[in-house]
Amino acid sequence: MRRNVTVYGLFGLAALLLLCAAGYALNALHTLLALRYGAIAASLWIAGGLFAAALLAFCIGLFVKNRRRPPRPIAAAALAAAPLAAKLIGPRLSWRMVVAGGVVVLGAILGRQIVAGGDKDKDEA
Repeated sequence: MRRNVTVYGLFGLAALLLLCAAGYALNALHTLLALRYGAIAASLWIAGGLFAAALLAFCIGLFVKNRRRPPRPIAAAALAAAPLAAKLIGPRLSWRMVVAGGVVVLGAILGRQIVAGGDKDKDEA
C-alpha cells in the first residue's frame, strides 16, 4: 500500500509540474506574440487557442461517452468455471447435484453480468 501511495504521489507531482510547464510555455508564447502583435492581440490569440483546445476535448469526451461498448463475453467466464465444475462433479455425485451446481454457476455468471451492466447508469450521470 505504501508503494501505491508513493507511485500515485509521484504521478500527482508529475501532473502538477506538467501543468506549471504548460502555463510557463503559454506565458512565453504570450510574450512573443505581444512583442510582435501587441498585448491585446496576444491575449486574444491565447484565449482563442485555449477555447479551441477545450472545445476539442469536450467533443472527444462526447464521442467516447456515446460510443457503443463491446459486449462482455459470457462464454469466457463459463469456460473458466468449467474445470472447477468438472472437479466438483466427480463420480459420486448424483445428477441433481450436477444440475444444482450448473444453476449456481450460471446464476453467478449472469449476476456478475447484470451487476457490471448496472455501472452504465453511473457513467451517464
